[in-house]
Amino acid sequence: MYDLAEDYAARLEGIAVAIQDAEVLQQYLDEEEDVYYNALKEGYEPYMEELQNEIAANHPLQLIAFEKALLDERFEGLFLPRVLGYAVLRGEVNDYYKYVRQQEHFGEMLKFIAGNSNFDQLRNRIGQSIQVGFALSSDIWVTSLIESVGSKQVRQFLLGQKRPEHRVVQGRQRAYNRFKRQFKGRNFQFAEFPQTANELTFKFNPLKDFLLYRVSEEGLDNSSLVQPLHEFITNEALAGTPQLMQIATIYAAYFELSEEQKKALMEMMTRERKENPGATEVVLALMLELKASRKFAFGPAEELKLGEVMDRSIKNDLSAYFDLTDKLHKDGFVNPSVHEALATEVLNHPGLSDYNENLRQSVYGYFQRFKDGIGTDDYSEWFDLAVKQFPVYMKLFGNEAFNQQLRQLSIKYAKDLIKAYPDKRGKYYREIKKWTVAHFVAWNFMTEKQLKEFFKTPRKKKPVAE
Repeated sequence: MYDLAEDYAARLEGIAVAIQDAEVLQQYLDEEEDVYYNALKEGYEPYMEELQNEIAANHPLQLIAFEKALLDERFEGLFLPRVLGYAVLRGEVNDYYKYVRQQEHFGEMLKFIAGNSNFDQLRNRIGQSIQVGFALSSDIWVTSLIESVGSKQVRQFLLGQKRPEHRVVQGRQRAYNRFKRQFKGRNFQFAEFPQTANELTFKFNPLKDFLLYRVSEEGLDNSSLVQPLHEFITNEALAGTPQLMQIATIYAAYFELSEEQKKALMEMMTRERKENPGATEVVLALMLELKASRKFAFGPAEELKLGEVMDRSIKNDLSAYFDLTDKLHKDGFVNPSVHEALATEVLNHPGLSDYNENLRQSVYGYFQRFKDGIGTDDYSEWFDLAVKQFPVYMKLFGNEAFNQQLRQLSIKYAKDLIKAYPDKRGKYYREIKKWTVAHFVAWNFMTEKQLKEFFKTPRKKKPVAE
């Protein structure tokens, strides 16, 4: 856990002082009416949320320090219900909808709330968080936590949050997914950087998910993560672990590194590639995972950056792969010399290997980006590209799944064109239909019968007579 920066700590201290000096707090203490506590919440929680959002965006490794700083009676329990929900959702959950590791931070937050002088105000805002947190936790852990609470009344409240429907997987799944949806769009992700190989085995998934979240969301400043990542990949205690190679791949592809950091990363990659025979498969599998996901951008820029830290003097599949993709991205996927190089290399690997599938997805990405980048006005450019390049790559790869990707992409664009040019007697519609029918049949994208249905105008339903 990283300490809270002085600036953040000072701002948080200012909020604490302002709360204690607030007239509405004195009114609440005198009258003990809900209306005054709600006024306190509405007056100061927005400032706390603003600070939390800033830390999450720019220095996410300080989030836990920020949340622990809220465990101060001067804050009167404000913002803790939100923090409790974050703590529940941060834990890694297995297929049985149970925590892989118990979430002690959730327990720490809950115990503080349970002992807070404003518990009666807070209890109305924490029920669902506790129910889901208890459902995901082990019974022994929950029982121990409840027994550690001093107040009998609070213990009874906590016992009431253990729901019978959460005893089965389906009940826990529904509760977890419903609760998670409430936090959609909120940034509260955090992960620890393991220091030992043993730690890495059980902290790897949260770390990987955290890093991929950071690189997939817009508006996040990841510069504060570069140094921790540098220290992580240069930690020799982690050498030889496949998880290290995955994190290093993400680090290389998505983060802006200094020349010194890039050099250290290349040295680490070189060591792993020489000493760990499985390193190549780890990198290829992760690249394929990233290319297949809609959440992450892994295109030419990321592949080129990753290739920069691959020592090409090591004559193995990774060197051959990045030599080839360097040519693909720099010379262009329509270049005949690229076609020739790909055709030669594809034959050196099994058709369904991760190596060849990565090549197919890198090429497919160009078709997809081209389609997404042109409007319906420029359909002739798509027609020209498809006529010249589809047959080349369909023959070169000889892969039905790749052909189906081109098929789906083409059908989607054809639908866009029909929608843009609905006049069946118009020049553009007839041109689009003629081209589509001829080439979809030739490429086995559709049969003539299917195309007839594709271009058929749906009949409007006759109004039902009253």
